[in-house]
Amino acid sequence: MNEQIDALEELDERAKLGWRSAAELIRPFGPVAANFAEATRMLVGSHLRGEESVSSSGQNHLRRLIKNDTLKATYYFFSKQFKPGLFLDNPKLDERDFIKIYTAIDHAAILSFCYLFKNLSKKIEKEEWEYVQVPLYEALAIGGVVGQAIKEIGLGIGLIIRGVRYLAFAPFMRENRKGFKEYRQHLKAHDIPFDTAFEQRMWQCSSIQIGGLLLERMGFPRTVTLQFIAAAERSASVAADPIFGAPFRLAECLVDAYMEGHEIPTSTPPWVGKDLQLTAEVRGTLLAALNKVFDEKKRVEWLNKTSSDITPETTPELFKANDSFM
Repeated sequence: MNEQIDALEELDERAKLGWRSAAELIRPFGPVAANFAEATRMLVGSHLRGEESVSSSGQNHLRRLIKNDTLKATYYFFSKQFKPGLFLDNPKLDERDFIKIYTAIDHAAILSFCYLFKNLSKKIEKEEWEYVQVPLYEALAIGGVVGQAIKEIGLGIGLIIRGVRYLAFAPFMRENRKGFKEYRQHLKAHDIPFDTAFEQRMWQCSSIQIGGLLLERMGFPRTVTLQFIAAAERSASVAADPIFGAPFRLAECLVDAYMEGHEIPTSTPPWVGKDLQLTAEVRGTLLAALNKVFDEKKRVEWLNKTSSDITPETTPELFKANDSFM
């Protein structure tokens, strides 16, 4: 990682220090398991080539992963939240149903959050982990609804844009528990989701930088993470590419608008770089869907699920499938 940072000649020394600090903060969490990183690289590659559906080889790789009961539970409860129609149409489900209903980039996002959530949480005290997962689940719920409602964004991009930044809270907390408590109180007092200036003073890097490095570790190429960073920073100096840049910026704009003021703008601001006019009908439908998420008292903890959550009583659709699935 340090060699890659040094190679970026356009970065000034302060920026390089920030990236080195971010790399050091995530180092204790170790490398990503090869089967997850390989799957993510393959899925992101498919999306970059414009392939919405997963290739045959990709489907085989995903099937092997989803046969793991913990990941199967993740997909099951994730689908309960974001694809409830799947359960109305199918009295029995197997991994092929989960594979078919999501695009390649959706799968890349689901796998990334599943792996990172479990990997990061192992290094954090259980009581403190709540300070990561409470805002994380909220951001994922909002981003997922926005992504599904706006085709120019999509579910996977909607999940990533804010969710990965909340995962960055784990390295902050592990490095400096007292500093993170101060940061949390600062955010609450000012009613803001992040404060990058505060982060840089306390940890010499930002949640955006850590989020970008976490995506790279999962198998996202640097060109994609740079588009994520530019969107999160609302950078006017980086041109938004149509495959990731524009969707990331649209997602950042709409998710931020709802999280900050529970509103959806009628049009996008100049920094987005893509004009998107949202009709009153679209905005009304989206607001209704978002408000419904927060009207429901119980959050869907799809990332916390394990093999013990798969039983004939709680997940009957999985136990009605053919014998080869089980």
